[in-house]
Amino acid sequence: MSRSYRNIRLHEAMVYSVADSQSVFGVHRNTISNWVRDGLKPSDDSLPQLFRGVELKRFHAERAARTRRNLRLGEFKCVACGNAIFPELTTLALTRQEGRATHAHATCCDCGAVLLKLLGATECDKVQECLDTNTPLALIDESKVTPPAGIGKDAGSQGVEWFTANDRVIYDWQAFAGKYSPKTVQAHLVSIRDFEVFLKGVHFSKVKPKDAGQYRDRLVRLLSQSKEQGGLSSSTVRHRASHLKAFFEWLRGQEGYRRLSASIPDYFALPRSASTTQAKERPKEYPTLDEAWRMVDLMPKKSVIQRRDRAMVAFAFISGFRAATLTALRIKHVDFDRLSVLQDAREVPAKNGKTYRAKWFPRTEAFQEVFLSWVQELKDFKFQTQDALFPDGKNLVARTLGAVPIEPLASSKPLQDAFGKASERIGKAYTPHSARHALKALGAQMCRSHEQRKAWSMNLGHSDEQITEKHYAKMTQSRSSEIIEALSSDLVFTEEENEMIIDYYQQRFHRGTHEYLVAKSLAEKRDKARGDFDVLE
Repeated sequence: MSRSYRNIRLHEAMVYSVADSQSVFGVHRNTISNWVRDGLKPSDDSLPQLFRGVELKRFHAERAARTRRNLRLGEFKCVACGNAIFPELTTLALTRQEGRATHAHATCCDCGAVLLKLLGATECDKVQECLDTNTPLALIDESKVTPPAGIGKDAGSQGVEWFTANDRVIYDWQAFAGKYSPKTVQAHLVSIRDFEVFLKGVHFSKVKPKDAGQYRDRLVRLLSQSKEQGGLSSSTVRHRASHLKAFFEWLRGQEGYRRLSASIPDYFALPRSASTTQAKERPKEYPTLDEAWRMVDLMPKKSVIQRRDRAMVAFAFISGFRAATLTALRIKHVDFDRLSVLQDAREVPAKNGKTYRAKWFPRTEAFQEVFLSWVQELKDFKFQTQDALFPDGKNLVARTLGAVPIEPLASSKPLQDAFGKASERIGKAYTPHSARHALKALGAQMCRSHEQRKAWSMNLGHSDEQITEKHYAKMTQSRSSEIIEALSSDLVFTEEENEMIIDYYQQRFHRGTHEYLVAKSLAEKRDKARGDFDVLE
């Protein structure tokens, strides 16, 4: 079986146990032991062994990058999985031929494939010595000095140092943080590791209040620097400070850290000037609904993947779902009769673990045509309700009955890329989240009452109303759906649409122009809703 670890996602700041590593890579415990023997560095010399995520990435990247020309003595290059391997001695056999190089045969301990290598005289003697003394092949090449445990350099990050002295307590904190979503845990870890690098790897049990104060002052200074100079946004600074405050509040209760000063968490508090910097930041950029339609309309649609991307972008404006949720949907989550979609926190990534059903937003009829066309294409492929709504390109082929359900996309990157390319065609740079901002702006135009605004917010999955309104007159899901349906009818017009209708009747548009045709269509809808079918030309 060929095995590659290219598609395995590790978070560099996280700490993994042997069991965690087995689960992530899908390997046996002995394989982890072989990796350690081959150069994977545990965080320290204690048991049970722990591994920093960045070290696991370094080890596998280094193995995959080694070619036949720069293999270490006793090391084989596996053609099947692409890794550089020190095979088990029990699988190794040498075939000597007079006057020729010795043929070495072994089995890859990662994927089980056959390994072949021609050995020169020196390497052959050393390999034979290992066979005679039952010494692991990894010990042949003593020229490769292993850096001391506790510090390393990430070759993929331009020499950035990383430390492992605090890995054990961070691993304990990860268990405590299991109540958070994986993204939240990763965000906290980035903050904790940044503080660790600031301290040059000092053990957290030795942290003083002045260390926290100096780090806080550094964060404040970074606020005034541009992103190109390494500066941080106000949001990032506030989150870093709050994450570290929470971490040290937890840390002071752990064995071996109870002598830490009780004032350390307070030293991460930012000055008021830093807390109000957010107002100076640029407002969020988002498209108007017309711009959004131009984005979708201009997207290519020759290939099936292009049509999938076009449908994904369209559905972002139909549903208002966040990128991670949208790309994880299955066909069963969409109710085509009620024109709604379910965010089921048990099955898709959901912010704050919230489950709710969203009606398709008004004024998205053109987007809906694109999306429904895509769904029909999936039906032509014989996709079933359990299959992904937006599958990976390799799975966009005809299905057979009873086949294993197709999994959703592994990440939201295809949607992010699709948004980037689509917005670039209209000279903009929008992200998937900009669709939510666009829908909020549309709601501000269409909603007249507090109840309508509340329903619109609920349909986006949260409330944007003021705190006093937030706790007043809780609205049921069914009432929210009724209001959104009413807003989707021909009876509700935005202020701009009402002005166009007035201008149409006052004959301010030139006949045949785009504005004239739009205004006429709005006037027809309005009169039809009133029962008056005589629209003046």
